Amino acid sequence: MSRAVPEGWLKTGRREYENRTVEVEVKFQPTPEQDGTFEVWVVDEEADESAAVENVQPTEADARELAKDVMVSFTAGYEAAVDDGVDGDAAIRRGIERALDENRA
Repeated sequence: MSRAVPEGWLKTGRREYENRTVEVEVKFQPTPEQDGTFEVWVVDEEADESAAVENVQPTEADARELAKDVMVSFTAGYEAAVDDGVDGDAAIRRGIERALDENRA
């Protein structure tokens, strides 16, 4: 059974979630190879930058669960950066870096 969307996030599409505090999205989609696998992306909408999590998943359900783990990691990294006095854009970058690092295969 699928876990609930993490606190502070809103499901905005079939495969997209948006942070309620900052302009960051987490989404998952089929890989370009079109071999049935999925990849998860973190998108900084304000900076117009995105990065794929280096952890391809075998199914859509597995990608959805990984996306939720990415959201939790981003939130923890972002909040820790804010607590350390880091400004908004740098805090977002730190959150994204943590999400990518913690969820790499």
